Amino acid sequence: MHLKFAFILTAVLACLSQQAGAEIYPDHPIRLVVPTGAGGAADIVSRMIAEKIQVTLQQTVIVDDRPGANGIVGASYVLSQPADGYSLMMGHIGLMTINSHLYEDMKFNPLTEFTPVIRTTTYPNVLVVNNNIPIHSVKELIEYAKKNPTALKYSSSGFGGSFHMGFEMLKAEAGIDAEHVPYTGTAKALTSVIAGDTDTTFTDVISSASQISGHTVRGIAISSKERSRMMPDLPTVAESGLPGLANFDVIGWNGIVVKIGTPADRIKLLNDHIKRALESPDVMARISKLGADVAVDTPDEFGAFMRAEDKKWGDLVKRANLKIN
Repeated sequence: MHLKFAFILTAVLACLSQQAGAEIYPDHPIRLVVPTGAGGAADIVSRMIAEKIQVTLQQTVIVDDRPGANGIVGASYVLSQPADGYSLMMGHIGLMTINSHLYEDMKFNPLTEFTPVIRTTTYPNVLVVNNNIPIHSVKELIEYAKKNPTALKYSSSGFGGSFHMGFEMLKAEAGIDAEHVPYTGTAKALTSVIAGDTDTTFTDVISSASQISGHTVRGIAISSKERSRMMPDLPTVAESGLPGLANFDVIGWNGIVVKIGTPADRIKLLNDHIKRALESPDVMARISKLGADVAVDTPDEFGAFMRAEDKKWGDLVKRANLKIN
């Protein structure tokens, strides 16, 4: 009888201990790793979130920029840490759903080694061209490329991002060719089009808005299915009326993930607090000024979204035979 009582007491104490552990999370600072450069949109949004949730969680949240290899450097660091909810990462389209198809020497699969917490933002891209070439629409761009099959050059901010893959999607759907000229950042890629070193690029709305309004570069289309509220006069690529482009829809996105094995109750707690932060009016207004939209999901919804993106880009990589050694 005493043994039975001791067993029950031990089980009860174990349950209480687990509950207490769940209640005190977080009991030391949380690190939010941004696998892109300081000052970019992901870094800015991460700092907005950190500012809010460290108040509601009553714990310090440190934003840690670890750029390199289209996010692989930062991701590798997070994967080296315990799966305890104290190391978060601001994932992005390239890192989470493109890299594993594009890079032959990837050491990990982001979708199987990270767990979704919440999608945070989405943002459309804008297709721009150099002012000196006779292109004012997607239709004219495609006609130009077909008449000059080896002439067209497009820039991007690097391999595997939404700018690079968006143009590869356009090439595949429109049946055109163009030479890819990668740069090490959005500003450099856009500057190359302005200077005439390249002819065209997909870029972000916020970086290009002043250049388009100042007539140093010509905007011709938006990459998402819906028009941009910041550039409502620009048609979408899908509105071009061309066969193969009616369903064209490319958006950049970010979302917070954690290492696989992180306790589900901690993921839910993080989702709740980050959702509240993103939906606060001041954060929504600041994100809108970046040309982005708040896009909060449950962990399951964000996971389903990433799996769909992974298939979309994996299919394109195979179709276009894209590889990076």
